[in-house]
Formats: sequence, structure tokens, C-alpha cells
Amino acid sequence: MRKHITNMGKRKMRSLPKIMLHEHLDCSLRPRTMLELWESLGFEKAKIAFPADVLETWRRAGSESGTDRRRSRAQAAASYQKFLVGFASQSLANYVGAIVDHVLPLMQTPANLTRITEERIDDAIADGIVGMELRFAPQLHTWGGLSLEQVMDAVVAGTRTSPFPIKLTLCALRHENGDMARKIADLCVKYQRHVGVFDLAADEKANPGLLKWWLKAALYVKMLAPKTHVTIHLWETDEPTDLDIALLRGFEGLLNEATARAAKLGDSADADAIWSVAEQVVEELYPGMSHIHTDADSGSLRIGHGFRGNRQGNRLLEVCPTSNVVTGQVASFADHPVDRLHREGKRVTVNTDGTLFTEVQLSDEYRKLQEHFGWTAADFLKVNLTALEGSSFSQREKARLRAVLKRAYGRP
Repeated sequence: MRKHITNMGKRKMRSLPKIMLHEHLDCSLRPRTMLELWESLGFEKAKIAFPADVLETWRRAGSESGTDRRRSRAQAAASYQKFLVGFASQSLANYVGAIVDHVLPLMQTPANLTRITEERIDDAIADGIVGMELRFAPQLHTWGGLSLEQVMDAVVAGTRTSPFPIKLTLCALRHENGDMARKIADLCVKYQRHVGVFDLAADEKANPGLLKWWLKAALYVKMLAPKTHVTIHLWETDEPTDLDIALLRGFEGLLNEATARAAKLGDSADADAIWSVAEQVVEELYPGMSHIHTDADSGSLRIGHGFRGNRQGNRLLEVCPTSNVVTGQVASFADHPVDRLHREGKRVTVNTDGTLFTEVQLSDEYRKLQEHFGWTAADFLKVNLTALEGSSFSQREKARLRAVLKRAYGRP
């Protein structure tokens, strides 16, 4: 029997099980936690000045107790989030500035990283999430002197009490280079028990497409940690080019060639030797990748956002509708092509991107899809099953969660 979700309230929508694939840890902090951490760090150290009313309310709470204190703290946190959202939504530069100047300074110690990770998981539990991939760029948390390994250990520690499957996604950044990509790739290999995905993120406009140095790192990860998935932020700000399509189609062919060459080195080949193979293959075959693809729609690379144009093929799309509105990529939620892509049979998944600047949990995204496009239980089941099958969770975890989802949403 088909279930319908009609005008479902927030509480009921939150209780439904959900799979989240695209969530940035540094875009999902609790505003109240941020104020607590900034108070310890020193509000005056923020490069973007705090609003006077936020500081006044927060400091007043220090002299209050009981219900009054809780009320003032909550009011200050709500006002602070409104300030950040308003500032960030003015431009992409402001969005990045809010992260760099108000978020990242708080994520430079092991204790803070662990706490922020634990709190994000607690919020996910409250929102009905039963499986999540949580992404971040470890290199952005070394400003205070932590090593990449110390950053990883702190975030991993924050995931240990999670009651649901959680995998980390490590991001190389477009404005960086191959040297940093190699370091992040090495982390993917070293922490492969906890890391499920290797990603390319950051400003697609300034550094578009599938960058050559990132392709080398992606091949390297896949050869040394074959179960690790590969994703790329793409087609969020621009429609795909012919080169983008050719490179996506050619990735599997590159990997096959690199794997074959690495096999000839024998079991004694070390990481540097495998990296050299990845470099050689990309340098030799990159210009002609359109001639070595195995299947135009194989979907071997998952696409972060990926909502522009209509050339997605069978690739899994990590769609973040509200985030695209906040960053100005679409004019309104009603204008977002997520419903069209879904109806056309694209492999759509629904995600928040981050809760701080979007002011939404995943259940809120679902309610918007219900309100604007009339999505029913059948639609939510489909996107959740798509997310589950495309996730980096183990086959055993997938089987268990598949049953959980079908019980909750019913078979269409």
C-alpha cells in the first residue's frame, strides 16, 4: 500500500529515517556553541565584528540564572545566526568570509573539533538521520598548529559514539595544488576505516572542471583504498562543458590503466611508486580521455550539487536545494530544478550542504519539497534509497538501512 505524506508537521517529518551524503562540518555548527567558543577565544578577535545586540544579550545572560539565562542565550544565538545568514547571503565572497572569519577560528583545537563533530551527530539523530557522510577539509584546521593527523584524530573521536553509520569525506580544494592533494589523499588511505570519500571542493568559478592534479590524487586513492568513493563539486555555478563530460567518462578508463600498470610493479610497490603511476597515466592520457571511456553514463564519479544543465547521465547527484538559494545559484526554492531532475529519472539525493547558513535541517528540506512540488512517501523513499546505494557504507549497513527505509516510507 502506498503511503502519502500530506501536510506533515515538522515533528513527524523529523521522525522519518533519512540518509545524508552532502554535509559540510564547518557549515553546521550550533550558533550557541559558536558564541560560547568565541567568548573563550575573545569576541574582539573576530575579523567581522559581532553585532552589538548579540553581544549585549549574550553578556546579559551571564548575570542571569535559570529560565532567564536560557532564554537570553537562545535569543543571542538566534540573532547571531540571523546575522551570519544575512551577511553570507549577500555574495559568495561574504559566504566564504563568514566561514573563514567566524567559523574556522573555532575549529583549531582537538577539543573543539571533537565537540563540534559530536554536536552535529546529535543534531542529526534528532532530525531522523540514520546514515551520514560528513565532509571537511583537514588542512583548514591546522592554522593553530595542529598536524593533519591530529585534526583527523579529533574528528574521528567525535564520530565514535554515533549510533548510525557515518563516514568522513575529505576535501581537496580547487585553489590549492597537487602537493596538498597528495597529503589529503594519504589521509584517505591512512584513515580508510573512517573515510569513505575523497572530494574536490571550493570555488568552481575560479578553478573550473576536473583539475589534472586532482585526477592524479583520485586515482592514487582508488588504487590504495579501492572502497573509497570519489566525488567532485561540479556544475553548481556553471553548466558542464564537453571537456567536463569527457573527463568524467574517462575516469574509469584511467583507473583501469593505472591499476594495470601498478600491478606490474608487484606487491613491493610503495605509495610513492603508486603516485608515480597515477602521474604517468594522467600526463599521458589526459588529453585524449574522451577516447578511453568505458560507458558514457557509468556514473563512476558522484557529483556534488550538479544541478545545472541536463547532462548528468547516470551519475549520482548530491543536490542541496536551499543552499543553492542561499548562495544565489537559483532565485527561489520553487525555481530549483531538483524536482525536474528527479522526475526525469536522474539519480537525485537531497542534502542540506550545511545547517548554519541555510537554517534548515534535512527534514526542513523535505517539507519544502512536499510544499513546492508535492513529493510523497514514494519520492522520499526513492531519493533515500538512491543515497543509500551510492553511499560509502558497508554492504551489511546498506542492507539493514534499506529495510529501515522501506518500513518507514512503504513500497511505492
